[in-house]
Amino acid sequence: MITHRKSLLAWINRLATASLTVAAWIALPATQAIPRADALADTLKLHVGETIDLIELGSGKRFVRPTLVGVTHNGDDVSALRLKAEGETKSISILLAGIVKIIARRETIYESTVQKVSAMHLRSQRTKELYEKQRAESVQRMRVHHIEPWPLLTAEQQAAHVAALEAFVGEVRQAFPSLQVSNTHEFLVATDIPAAQMVPYVASLDAMHDFLCDLYGIPRGEPVWKGKCLVLAFLKEEDFTAFEHRFMQTQMKGAHGICHQTSDGRVVMACHRGDDPSTFAHMLVHETSHGFNHRWMSPTHLPNWLNEGIAEWAGTQVVPACRQVPLKEARALEFMRARGTTGPGFFDNGPNAHIEAGQYGIASSMVKFLVARNRKKFAEFVQGVKEGTSVEESLQQTFKASLDEVLKAYGKSIGLPGLRRDPQ
Repeated sequence: MITHRKSLLAWINRLATASLTVAAWIALPATQAIPRADALADTLKLHVGETIDLIELGSGKRFVRPTLVGVTHNGDDVSALRLKAEGETKSISILLAGIVKIIARRETIYESTVQKVSAMHLRSQRTKELYEKQRAESVQRMRVHHIEPWPLLTAEQQAAHVAALEAFVGEVRQAFPSLQVSNTHEFLVATDIPAAQMVPYVASLDAMHDFLCDLYGIPRGEPVWKGKCLVLAFLKEEDFTAFEHRFMQTQMKGAHGICHQTSDGRVVMACHRGDDPSTFAHMLVHETSHGFNHRWMSPTHLPNWLNEGIAEWAGTQVVPACRQVPLKEARALEFMRARGTTGPGFFDNGPNAHIEAGQYGIASSMVKFLVARNRKKFAEFVQGVKEGTSVEESLQQTFKASLDEVLKAYGKSIGLPGLRRDPQ
């Protein structure tokens, strides 16, 4: 379930800073001089014990979201960093001489030239250059459709937006004092669910983020959110509905979770735990993936069938233990078999178009069908829509087929060769 509210958290705007221009969004960072040894030591000291954004080696290897355990000195000079890679329990030591870039709190705090170029570094550099080239080309295509991309935020702007979300959580905690706050690199989580129970759920959030980064070709570590994605997870349904009524001005009846996406790029997701752990984990992935798709590239809305289909499919990939989606797809197959169509309004577009609950299984199985045909072309298809191209045109450009031809091929794959759209 999604809602788009221009007034959402309006008071946060007092802390928001001006966005960068498109030119700044596509600009490459300038090479920085190696800081003085004492300056680097002082800077690194501030980040010990933190999860930092990225450490890139001259070999081309990248550590995304490592924990900086400590700093080793040779006299006054920094000689090595002790890191704990994400998901690992043991730390490793990396010589500073082998490091070409350190990014922490969205700011490059160290950058050095490569002393010895390796084949891996060259591949990494070519990948980065290709990504920047493709991003610049994407901006040009958006301009043709009068679409403005989300601007790249400075480290100071990112910090200000995180602080604004933290201030909002502080107000929420006055009404719900049992909420405990924690952070991952990409998510700010406020919950009254016991901490030990939340560990796998928070891991599924990070897994969703990496999964969609990989799908869309976004290098892990590149910022996607405006600040962070805020997740409020309540143990009881009545507290969830009370929060939504008081702070988000919505009336929630029977919903498990909702992702609020604002026109200025903020994402706030709220939910309650329910009784089934795997269903809860899937719902977290489903709802936050809506926020990710909102924040990817531009504010352009995906058609509802595609947005919900990606969310359902991503949920099955990250939380395979949840059996809800296969059940929805089985019911959807019977629905299509009885009607011979995908049902009314399935392919409607626009921010107010929504598929029916019984059509979610159609959406997820159609997305799976397109991904199975060609995963890379599917990502390019979605990218085209985010750039302002129509679904029909983007399908023609990527899969060389019209929507009706795709629907016919999809129907054939599920034993319904005569499947068609409902008449408008």
